[in-house]
Amino acid sequence: MTIKTRNRLLKALFFFSIVCCILLAASLTVALLTDAIVPPSDSAVQTSLQRALRGLPFMRCQFAATMTAIGIMALYVPVTLFLIIAFFENTQSSEIIFFAGVLLGILCEGIRMLIPLFGLGLSFSHFLIFIGRVLAAGRFAVPLCFFCMATFSETHQRQDVERNLTVVLALSVVLAAEIPLNTAQLTTTCAIPTGFATVSVIVRFLIFALALLSFLLNARKHGILEMKKMALYYVVLVAGYVLLLLADSFVLLGLGTAALALGTVQFLRNLHRLYKWK
Repeated sequence: MTIKTRNRLLKALFFFSIVCCILLAASLTVALLTDAIVPPSDSAVQTSLQRALRGLPFMRCQFAATMTAIGIMALYVPVTLFLIIAFFENTQSSEIIFFAGVLLGILCEGIRMLIPLFGLGLSFSHFLIFIGRVLAAGRFAVPLCFFCMATFSETHQRQDVERNLTVVLALSVVLAAEIPLNTAQLTTTCAIPTGFATVSVIVRFLIFALALLSFLLNARKHGILEMKKMALYYVVLVAGYVLLLLADSFVLLGLGTAALALGTVQFLRNLHRLYKWK
């Protein structure tokens, strides 16, 4: 993929993310004005970590924290794309294409904001099922794109970037289409529970771990300091992403936002230094 084609793709994704953010903001505004927001019930599904933390006084479940976390993840995408377009415009980096796939997966989280609006989460509509599929696809796409970024970044593999990205996104869609959904319940983070939830979490964790291992092996192979730092800040970035997925309290929201911001800036900064050095 040429730099010109890549930049066009990034700009298209940037404008698409802006449109998505505007539509989400408009929907939320209308729902606020019409008093049409229905938070998840007290019996909403929680993860084991969330249940363990719930006993702490400063970790109680707060709907406002969940909605803020969703908004931050949605806004994170156009902001990050703007930085990438500004600083990587003339940089021949195949990793940026896969990082765009990561951002597309994170953008899918924004659709969670619609679930508590206008009673959608209480329905069994096809649109609610569609939202569940979009969320599942995004949550598979993020670790898979990171894995490709770490594994297929060598110079001789640049010609296959478009093919690899297409395969990853297609695989994410197929997995999301096949996984069962439980639309009768919601989580405390306004998501739709999926079947085989434990298996899904383990698989995604293993993919994240394999990506980290690939980053570390590349750093050891080439002996470049920037690669080692990229591996470190990859962990920080992923930790922030996961914390925001689980953020139904302001403590998790704050920790996740800080980790995501720090991890992203430092990860991209070291990637830029790596290609500037090359």
